[in-house]
Amino acid sequence: MPPTISPAVMNWESVQKAIQTCSQCERLDGTLFARFRGAWPQIPRPRPRSILFISEAPPQDGGFWTIQDQTSKQDDLREKLLPLLKLSSYGPDRGLVSFRDSGYFLLQSFPRPLKKPIGSVKTDGLRRLLQHPVETHLKDQIAFFSPAAILALGRPASAALSMLFPESSFARTFGSGDFSAVQGRAFQEHSRPLLSATYLPSGNGRFWQRYWAADIPRLVREARSSIDSTKEPT
Repeated sequence: MPPTISPAVMNWESVQKAIQTCSQCERLDGTLFARFRGAWPQIPRPRPRSILFISEAPPQDGGFWTIQDQTSKQDDLREKLLPLLKLSSYGPDRGLVSFRDSGYFLLQSFPRPLKKPIGSVKTDGLRRLLQHPVETHLKDQIAFFSPAAILALGRPASAALSMLFPESSFARTFGSGDFSAVQGRAFQEHSRPLLSATYLPSGNGRFWQRYWAADIPRLVREARSSIDSTKEPT
C-alpha cells in the first residue's frame, strides 16, 4: 500500500517545519549532514497525483528549489531535468512554477546536504543511512499528495524508493539485483504508483547521459499513459 501520512501532520507547511527542526537530523550535522550555506529551500505545496522525481540530497546552496543569483551557477539537476520535460529553466523562477503546474514534483531522499559522497556505500549501509530520512520525512511528504508515478534518480534514491514500497516488485527487484536491475524499467501494480528509476542527471555523470536522457522522457510518457488510463470517463 502507498505510504500513509501521520495523523499529527495537518498540512504541507507542518511537514516542512518538522523536517527543518528535526532533532535527530540536527544531531547528525557535521557527521552525515552539512549545513545549508543560506536559507532552507522553500519547497512549494505539491499538486495531487503529480509525477514525482526523487534525487539524492540538496547541495549546500539549496539546489533544485532554490533560485540562485543570476551571476551564480544554476542548479545542475534543474538545468538538465527541465529540458527533458520540454520545460524552460529560464526566467525569474527558473521554470519551477511551470514544473509544478505541469504535474511534476521533486523531493530528495536526504532532506539536508550530505557531508561526504555516498556513492560507494554498500546497499545495507545505504539503507541504514536512509532509514530515518525515509521513514520520518520522505514518507510523510509523499503521502501528502499521493503521486501517480515516482521516478528515482540514482542508486540512493532507488534504495529510498524500495524502502517506501517494501512489498512492491520494484523493491524485490532492487533487493536482488541492485540499481542495474531497476534502471529504465517501469513497475506498475494495483494500488501503487508507477515506480521506476534511472541515473541521476549530473554534471559528473556524462557517461550515463545516454541512459537518463532516454529513460526520463520515455518513463514520463509511460506514467502519463498510466494516469490517463485510470481517469474516469467524462
